[in-house]
Amino acid sequence: MNSNEIEKKYQIEDGEHKGEVIVSWIITHACQEKCAYCISPEKKKEITSEEEHFAIQNQLISTGLTKNRYIGGEPLIVPHIFKLIKDASEKGINTRISTNGILLTKEKLLEVKDYLNSIAFPFESYNDILNKNIRGTKNHREIIESKIKMVKDIGNIGVLVNTCVHKENINELEELGYYLNILCIDHWKLRKFNSSSGRGAVPNKKRFDITDEEFNKIVSFLQNKYPTLKIDGRKPSKLATRLMISPQGNLYRMIGSEEENINYGNILKKKLNIKQIYDRDHCN
Repeated sequence: MNSNEIEKKYQIEDGEHKGEVIVSWIITHACQEKCAYCISPEKKKEITSEEEHFAIQNQLISTGLTKNRYIGGEPLIVPHIFKLIKDASEKGINTRISTNGILLTKEKLLEVKDYLNSIAFPFESYNDILNKNIRGTKNHREIIESKIKMVKDIGNIGVLVNTCVHKENINELEELGYYLNILCIDHWKLRKFNSSSGRGAVPNKKRFDITDEEFNKIVSFLQNKYPTLKIDGRKPSKLATRLMISPQGNLYRMIGSEEENINYGNILKKKLNIKQIYDRDHCN
């Protein structure tokens, strides 16, 4: 088989996700950054042991999981994250990690590249000052740009960019799209700022909130401006249909505030069947 015949490990997903059972696993609260729009819950005591993480993953896989999204926090802080990814991949699970790139080295990527379908990076702006104001760290653009190039150079792994669209960056996205187009990423997901839940998002509602009309307008503009770049717009309602696991092992759907979320219980204590839940509650 020549290089042109190699099937890409990352395929753009059908929006309805027919036949899939997808989970977004917030595997840790820990993160080196302090993003002002973060939807991760307030930090609480969390599961950290390799044994318990594997127990969660085994329960997911044994009850119908098809795609596992390792998110955070920053999942690369978890020392055994690559063991989990390798195990899932070898059992036929489609794997993705969402990372800020700070801990992603060439050596680590080479270790896990055969077991990853895709990597998602957060990228809000090509403006360094704006990135620092939003994320609380320097050199975010340089880090993400270099890691996208590194992934592209190393092999057959899909590259996604997640952009939280809000009041401070909405007028910067045309420039960002220009560079993402040059970088030849596989998928650009624009996510409307969600102020209903999260340790960063809730206190920053007034700072970041935009209307649905503003969001729809910028998504449409960018899709027309960069027709060869796969661009999707995602509103907070999309999160309401996604099964998520907290760092404590609780299975839930993010409907709104933590009090409003639909909670199914702890996956280790209740031995939950995620496919039954997924089908019953029309998750995607």
